[in-house]
Amino acid sequence: MSRRNVAPHLRRAALAVSGAMLASQTGTAAAQEQPSSSPGPVEGGALEVVVTGVRGSAAKVVAPLAELGPDALAAIGAQSIDDINRAIQGQTTSADGADPILLLNAQRVSGYQEIQSLPPEAIERIEILPEPAALRYGFPPTRRVVNYITKRRFAQTEVRVATTSTLPTGRATENGRVGLTRLKGDARLTANLDVTHSDPLLWSERHILPDPDVPYDAIGNVVGVGGGEIDPQLSTLAGTPVTVAPVPSDPAARGSLAAYAEGANRARAFPLGRTATLLPGTDTIRAETVLGAPVGATMSGSLNLSVEHTVDRALTGPAPATLAVPVSNPFSPFDTTVLLDRYLTEAAPFASRNARTTVAASGTVRGAVAGWRWDATLSLNQVNQRATNDQAIDLSAADAAIAAGANPFGPLDATLLDDRLTDRTRQRTRTLDGKLVVSNDPIALPAGRVTVTATLEAGRISAASSLRGAEPSEYHLGRTQAEAGLAVNLPVTSRAEGVLPVLGDVSVNASANVRHVETFGTLTDTTLGAAWTPIPGVQLLYTLRRSETAPDPVQLSAPLRSVPNVPVYDYGSGRTQIVTLLLGGNPDLRPEHRLVRSLSLTWKPFAKSELRINPSYDVTRVRNQTGVLAYLNGRGEAVVPDLYVHGADGDLVSVSYRPINFDEQHQRRFQVSLTSTGRIGRPPAAAGAGSPPPTDRRPSYYMGITPIFALENRLRLRPGTPSLDLIRGDTIGGYTPRYSGYAYGGANAGGYGGTFGAFYGGARRIRGDDPASDLRYNAELVLSLSAYAPVGSLLPRQPWARKLQLKLEVANLLDARQRPRNGDGQVPARLQTDIIDPLGRTATVSLRKLF
Repeated sequence: MSRRNVAPHLRRAALAVSGAMLASQTGTAAAQEQPSSSPGPVEGGALEVVVTGVRGSAAKVVAPLAELGPDALAAIGAQSIDDINRAIQGQTTSADGADPILLLNAQRVSGYQEIQSLPPEAIERIEILPEPAALRYGFPPTRRVVNYITKRRFAQTEVRVATTSTLPTGRATENGRVGLTRLKGDARLTANLDVTHSDPLLWSERHILPDPDVPYDAIGNVVGVGGGEIDPQLSTLAGTPVTVAPVPSDPAARGSLAAYAEGANRARAFPLGRTATLLPGTDTIRAETVLGAPVGATMSGSLNLSVEHTVDRALTGPAPATLAVPVSNPFSPFDTTVLLDRYLTEAAPFASRNARTTVAASGTVRGAVAGWRWDATLSLNQVNQRATNDQAIDLSAADAAIAAGANPFGPLDATLLDDRLTDRTRQRTRTLDGKLVVSNDPIALPAGRVTVTATLEAGRISAASSLRGAEPSEYHLGRTQAEAGLAVNLPVTSRAEGVLPVLGDVSVNASANVRHVETFGTLTDTTLGAAWTPIPGVQLLYTLRRSETAPDPVQLSAPLRSVPNVPVYDYGSGRTQIVTLLLGGNPDLRPEHRLVRSLSLTWKPFAKSELRINPSYDVTRVRNQTGVLAYLNGRGEAVVPDLYVHGADGDLVSVSYRPINFDEQHQRRFQVSLTSTGRIGRPPAAAGAGSPPPTDRRPSYYMGITPIFALENRLRLRPGTPSLDLIRGDTIGGYTPRYSGYAYGGANAGGYGGTFGAFYGGARRIRGDDPASDLRYNAELVLSLSAYAPVGSLLPRQPWARKLQLKLEVANLLDARQRPRNGDGQVPARLQTDIIDPLGRTATVSLRKLF
């Protein structure tokens, strides 16, 4: 996993409705409504969905890893649920890196949007529970559970505007949001409209040196046919065999062979400047609404609707061309036919446009019958995507004109370049899914009650794609899936019940899921686990899970495309190569088989302190994992010669970026999370009898640190081939440090506050074919800070300033970015910092007004 994948982008969160439901179902509403004072932090964010209900606690059997109460939530200073998820990412991510399950009021929801649509002020507290807690909600115990507990009565309208800019400047992003939230008992309504615009970031807006290994230039570089000598007379003038020579800048000198000898064997490089974008321009508009309410006397439900439309526009540079210049051409000084590599800057640069529309509708109904709690969800999602990509210019008219005597070293007539080859792709993915979850504690044992959760699920996925262009194709895929599952949690010993109290509290759990997937047959998931609490404040968890997963329909059905003349960095040779990229899906993918064993400890050393220590160790083995080989060094390329195709001269000819099945991967990882939340200073003195409790005005805080140690990461691409060691020098793309970690924290005092977040990735070496092509990646520390203040406190006489917050955020404050260097201490041209990480430091200023 690359550092960019590790640190950045967490996106989702969920919420659902139906507080009454739990109250009417279980008769425990009064107990659930008691506010929790325990807080706790974590870091970061993004995930999956599951929630809705009465402000209920999910911490019934398994002790929480952390709890974030009002103090901790205030210290985060979040303006959205996504902000909270990012702040607690370090605690919510499972040991194997999986995103958490999200609950609302200890209940499942139909979609992430149900939680994401809520403002942070509507959340009363958050519970973060370890993996075994997922069993009760119809999920295998391999992902942590985040339970958002809402306030019972809440009404708010918000307007937010924000602007973000890179520092140095280059890309600006503007965002506007309007939101409405109403919570009253078990009824809920949220509605939001969000609009975002991001400017494109051009190559000219960053300091990027042109790549000397890319032979194309606005004027042109002359090369010999087949890569050989251009002209014996030119080699004589230069005193060495000449295989490449730049066309002289002076038009009057282009007819002289001696002028070409002056730059012999040094191709002129071309800065892409304003003809190409590092990041596309993007426009997004999103609208969503969630409605939740009781349904009759014993049920509740929610309905969630959302629409999002995104358009990306990018420039990919001028059209590259290799033109044949015959001996007969009057402008050629050569005695042999030569080739001219040049960018056709007289034509408009290549462009791409990608439009994506997502429509989602989902609903949940829940209730209880004879002590069995049930909920049913139904969701329909459709994604339509249309893309237009310029690929090449048909050179037949230009070649014919040059053969007839046109000047190849000057701008060509525009009419010769009118025939632009453009790929137009369309892809539609539609998913219909329904799930029923039923749970109860039907059996009483001496140590406690047995929890049983049963699930039934059925779904239909269809995908259709087409390509119109030089290589037209069309593909349709439909897949029906049905699944049944059963999970059981069995208490073995109990201190409270007096069953072997010397052992503390011990429980074991197991689950099994069987699904039939069309075209892939029967797939199964099984888990075994145990939880042991030897003394209060200490819990040890063990989980063993085997799972089988069918490939994603998009990976199976994406249209096939080939893109010529793409410069890529070859980790084996340490040089830029011009290749044909093969893109698209792979209908021959097989199901993935995964085995995960994990052991974790949760320790809360002080009963009255929200300090928690959580070390975890996991071992993972994966067979037939689906992935894309973005980069390989020489050892890796030798294993897949059909994907990394080399010519007779050893140079890369084509590279396939289509997904494939990796044969087997072994991973071992150890991490430790330490988190704490609370208030700073001594608590106020207790009030006298009959007096209201004193207001606690002490500053609140949250903080945490999560070091991560990658102990093993070996990948075998194909049976019978050597394994790649992704920690000790091999790569399939990106930067994988052996040591990494997060640190985060924040404080709030009277509405004034700030937060910090840090990611550390250790140094790393990627081995090439020889020491000179080895790449060394520097260690980096990515630090982000934010500060916020209530404008009303600064302008107390201005009514408009009430409930107005000003916030400043700086991401990557130190502008820490990778600067990989080869054995000669040089940064390869294709791996320049502003290419692999063009954003760098960014600053955001936002104003948020609550009504």
